[in-house]
Amino acid sequence: MKYRSFIYLFLIVLFMFIPVCVYGMDSYSVDAGLFGVVSLKDVSLPIFTIILGAVDGFNPCAMWILIFLITMLFSMHDRKKMWILGLTFIFTSGFVYLCFMVSWLSLASFISSVIFIRFLIAGFAVVFGMINIYRYVKSLGSDVGCDVTDKKKRIKIMEKIKKIVSEKSFLLSIFGIMLLAFSVNLIELLCSLGIPVMFTNILAMNDLSAIEYVIYMGLYLLFFLIDDILIFVIAMKTLKIKGISNKYTKYSHLIGGVIMVLLGILMAIKPEWLMFNF
Repeated sequence: MKYRSFIYLFLIVLFMFIPVCVYGMDSYSVDAGLFGVVSLKDVSLPIFTIILGAVDGFNPCAMWILIFLITMLFSMHDRKKMWILGLTFIFTSGFVYLCFMVSWLSLASFISSVIFIRFLIAGFAVVFGMINIYRYVKSLGSDVGCDVTDKKKRIKIMEKIKKIVSEKSFLLSIFGIMLLAFSVNLIELLCSLGIPVMFTNILAMNDLSAIEYVIYMGLYLLFFLIDDILIFVIAMKTLKIKGISNKYTKYSHLIGGVIMVLLGILMAIKPEWLMFNF
């Protein structure tokens, strides 16, 4: 039944994409209500960046860690330390993610013009997207949104968080939080590697200036972190945390998977549509 659902879902995505392939991006438009009829070619690189960053940020492999960290911070009864440790975790995570994106962008700038490499990356995107869609289908009957970390690994991470929060030395707590953020982001990259890889490759294809690269990666990271920041700030202001249902975080696999499949197909057959700067 799960495999059949996966096949049906992929066919729906494929048939949604057929009109674009047949009639071209200039001819295919969407009624955006108050904004009128919008052609797909009018979708700018900034909007594209915001969408990918937001989808990538709502990651089930990182969300449960943040929720558990906030819960443990409540036991400190020191609002200043709670704010410092929480924000250190969030912004260290963003810095690690930025380092990965900058490194991949440097590589993508050299290989984006090689046709064979472009097809290879496109194939990776389609396969990774289908895996993400399958993850969503597979997770429908379970309570865990992230399938990268098993139960034993989740227990170890929770034990590390408890130890860091209960550390008597505040400087050691900060250092421990930074190490935790680094290790968590390695897990998160395994969970959503495809989206940042595709984003940096598309940036390289648009042949931007150094300043524009910085601006777009900064915009991506802003929306990548914005859900974590909002959840943390609300929790610190109210001293309450309501766990986010896994059924919402699981949708990130579905949405991210669909986006990856579409981007992979576009990169293979219509790469010029991804060159917003031309």
